[in-house]
Amino acid sequence: MANLQIDTLLGGYVLIPWVDRLRDGKTPFHYAIRNYIGGENDNDLEAVVPTAVGSLTGTTIFIASFSPNDDAYALVASNPPQFSAQVKNVIVRNPLSGPSVIPEAYDFNFVTATTPLYTERTFRTVLNQPQVLNNQLLCQLNAYSFNETFAKPELREGNVTLYGPPAGALPSALAGRYLRQGGLSAKAQMLGYNAEGCASAAARVDPRSLE
Repeated sequence: MANLQIDTLLGGYVLIPWVDRLRDGKTPFHYAIRNYIGGENDNDLEAVVPTAVGSLTGTTIFIASFSPNDDAYALVASNPPQFSAQVKNVIVRNPLSGPSVIPEAYDFNFVTATTPLYTERTFRTVLNQPQVLNNQLLCQLNAYSFNETFAKPELREGNVTLYGPPAGALPSALAGRYLRQGGLSAKAQMLGYNAEGCASAAARVDPRSLE
């Protein structure tokens, strides 16, 4: 009997928040321009099954390479502390004979915010918006809870670069360098639901998750 358990996956997403999917002017959703996942230490095989299953259920997912490849972000300078994270879209990985085709998607460079641009509640609200799936017929709620003692939220600020064609992996309309953007780093518990009608997904949002 084989053990098919997937130990750990890394994920990265480019989202557009505050989408009026129900056209009621009051129920927010977010739409994922790109969903990226990958295994730790560039183990692409860990991501093959989840990407296939996600695509079948209406969410297009791309296999990615992450830096760092075993954590959410890396400490790159200590005085003051500076952090970075990078995601690349793995199209063809060929480490033996080359060439590999791994265009960059985005990178973050950030520090702890001295004057935060947004509140923690803003980020909790965006993360807990149901996601409009790529088929635009169904939605899915991934509920994030930050009320545990290990959450350790930190408001951040920094620069974001999104890479478009011809060398990058994202749509040209998003490509660019965005300076002094706000962010949040924290540990959270996530409860994922099955894809369903968008009104039903919105009704599942727990107001306590926004506090």
